[in-house]
Amino acid sequence: MKKVLILHLLIFICLPACKKVSLDQLAFPSEKLTKYDFEKYDDPEIIIPPNYLPNPLEQYLIKIPSIDNESGEVYNIYGLYMGDTTNISTDTIIYFCHGQARHMDYYWTRQALLAHTGGLYNYGVFMIDYRGYGMSEGSSTEQGLIEDADAGIDWLISKGASGEKTVYYGFSLGAIPLIHRAAYRSDFIPSKLIIESPLASVDNITQSSTLLNTDSDFITSLDFNNVENIKEVEVPLMWLHGKEDSYVAISNGELIYDNYSGQYQEAWRIDSADHADVPLKMGLNNYISAFLTFIRK
Repeated sequence: MKKVLILHLLIFICLPACKKVSLDQLAFPSEKLTKYDFEKYDDPEIIIPPNYLPNPLEQYLIKIPSIDNESGEVYNIYGLYMGDTTNISTDTIIYFCHGQARHMDYYWTRQALLAHTGGLYNYGVFMIDYRGYGMSEGSSTEQGLIEDADAGIDWLISKGASGEKTVYYGFSLGAIPLIHRAAYRSDFIPSKLIIESPLASVDNITQSSTLLNTDSDFITSLDFNNVENIKEVEVPLMWLHGKEDSYVAISNGELIYDNYSGQYQEAWRIDSADHADVPLKMGLNNYISAFLTFIRK
C-alpha cells in the first residue's frame, strides 16, 4: 500500500468542490474480481517461502449474507476458510480481517502463514472480503465493515464456533471492525485480540498529520475511532507495529495500546518494519512463535 491516507486528505482539503462522500470513498480502495486465484495469485502483499504454503491445500470459499442494518438490504460477501470446516466446533479459530487494499487474493499468503501456527491447520483460519472487495457485493462503508465482520462471526457461530476458542486478528483497516466487535458484541466474546499496524482514529490522522487546524468532521464523516473503542475491550491484547511505518505511524498504535485497560497486553515494536512487512522483518519463525505463545497464554 503505497498511497498515503493523509495525502488523500490534503488533496481533498485543497479542492473547493470537495464532498465528504468522495473523501470517504478513498478510505476503501477496493478491487472487484470475477473469480479468486488464491495460491495462484501473482502479486501477493507478502511473499513467503514454499515451505509456508499449505500442503496439502485445504480451503473452502464461502458465500455469506451481510445485512445493512439501516436499509435491510442483504449483500453477499465472500470468505475463505483454511482448515477442516467439519472441526470448527472443536477447533480454535483465527478470524483474520485484512487491510485496506485489494482483496483476499492479495492477502492469501497472510492467511497461509497463519495456517502454520502450531503446525499446519492446527488452528482454522477464516478471512472475509468486505463489501466491494473481491467478489463481495456492495460498497464498503465504516458501518458496513462492522456488519461484514458480524456476518463472518455469524457464519462461525452457525458452524458451532465459540468465542472462547476464537482469536480476532485485525491488520490495518481490519483492526477497526474487530476492535469494535471485541468491545461491543456481547454474544460472541473472543479469547484474544491481535491488532497489527492499526490507525488510532481519523481525527488523530487529521490533527497530527496536517499542518491545518482542521476538524476531521469538516472533511470526512469517517470516524474509525479505535483509540476510544479499545477502552471497552477486556480480552487480552497483542499489538504489533513497524517502527518505520510510513502509512500509519507507530504513534497511532501507541495511543491505542495506552488506552487499553483489560486483562493483559503485550507490544511488539518491530525495528525497520514498514506498514505491511512486520512478519518478514520479525522473521517468519519468530512471528509465528510470538503469535502462538500469545494464543496459548
